[in-house]
Amino acid sequence: MSKIFEKRCKIKDIENARKVVELIGGIYKGHYSNTDIIFKSKKAVPEKGVIVLRMFKINNRQSKNFILTHKIPEWDDKIKTDRIILKNEFNIMEEAANFIIDHYGTWIEQDYTYSREGWEYHLDKNRIFIENIEKLGPTIEIESDNKKDLESLFKLFETAECFSETVSEVVRKLIRK
Repeated sequence: MSKIFEKRCKIKDIENARKVVELIGGIYKGHYSNTDIIFKSKKAVPEKGVIVLRMFKINNRQSKNFILTHKIPEWDDKIKTDRIILKNEFNIMEEAANFIIDHYGTWIEQDYTYSREGWEYHLDKNRIFIENIEKLGPTIEIESDNKKDLESLFKLFETAECFSETVSEVVRKLIRK
């Protein structure tokens, strides 16, 4: 599997961003809505990375509705790649909860939650996610297998602040304000 580069920036208007994607030939893949539960370590020194249980309310993907991911983000300026430690899918919440207890024991606990609603597009080898994220507002994320395409695509959109932290970290800071 090749490395995937990701970049996320704030945008002013979701509908305008969706129109731009469609004008440049983006293929609409569907609408989704989910809530992320973010876990933290109970130890004094937190575990590297982020552990997230994503619960889909509306799922446009060929996946189960509960996805547990433990990943370590790696940054080069404002472009992110993830090192996936663990990724499992579950049919029901009880399966996910049992797995979390069996795999992580009692050393993690729920920290906070947030929701997002999004629209997914594909353009050549790139995936584009236009999302409204609780506490954060409208954003666009582009995933690409090369940095050049990623940067070229971002030039087509009116963006504001771009992030050098994960969405979960940005939201955590906003919640803690």
